[in-house]
Amino acid sequence: MGFFGNVKWFLEDIHDANKELVSGVKEVGKEFRTDMKDLIKEHNPTMGKAIEGTDRLVQTVGNVIKSAPKPNTTVPDMRAIIKDIKDKSSDNDFSYADHLSVTGGVRIPGYSHHALYLGDSQVIHYQNGEVRVDDLETFSRGGEIRVIDSVRTHSTEAVISRAYSRIGESNYNLLFNNCEHFVNWCRSGSKTTHNI
Repeated sequence: MGFFGNVKWFLEDIHDANKELVSGVKEVGKEFRTDMKDLIKEHNPTMGKAIEGTDRLVQTVGNVIKSAPKPNTTVPDMRAIIKDIKDKSSDNDFSYADHLSVTGGVRIPGYSHHALYLGDSQVIHYQNGEVRVDDLETFSRGGEIRVIDSVRTHSTEAVISRAYSRIGESNYNLLFNNCEHFVNWCRSGSKTTHNI
C-alpha cells in the first residue's frame, strides 16, 4: 500500500473513531439525563412532573417542526434565464432588469411600488412581505407602470441573478428593506430610496 493509501486508511479510522465517540457521548448524555430526572422525581415530585411535562412539550414541538412542509425556495436555473435574456427581445416597452414603479390603481395615494422586470411580463419584487415573482398585472393592480432610471452598476445577467438570490426572503421593513431598496440593491448594490 502506498503513502496515499495509508493516509486514506488513517483518515477513515479517525472518521470511524469520531462517529463512535459522538454516538457514545450521546448515549451517556441520555443516560445522565434520565438519571437526573429520576433523582429529581424522587426528591421533588412536583419539579419532576414539571420537567416531564416540559420534555413532552419539547418533543411535541420538535415533531410538529419536522412534519411541517418545507417552503418552496427552489432556485431557478440561472443558465436558462440568462439564455432567455440573450435570446428574446423585449415583449413590451420594458427591458430586462428595468426598475419599474407603479402608482395609482388600488394602491394608497402617494405610494409607489417597485419591482425588477424579468421579461415575459414577469417581475420580481417584495410583495406581501416576501421577495417573489409575479406577472405585470398583479404588480400593477390597475396602476400606471413607469420605468425608473435608477443607478445600475451590474450587467443585466448579474442584476437578474442578484434578484433571484433573494427569492423567498421575508425581511421586509418599510424604512430599511422595502421594495425600492430591493430593486436598487439588485441593480447597484445600494439600498438608497427617495420616497421615504
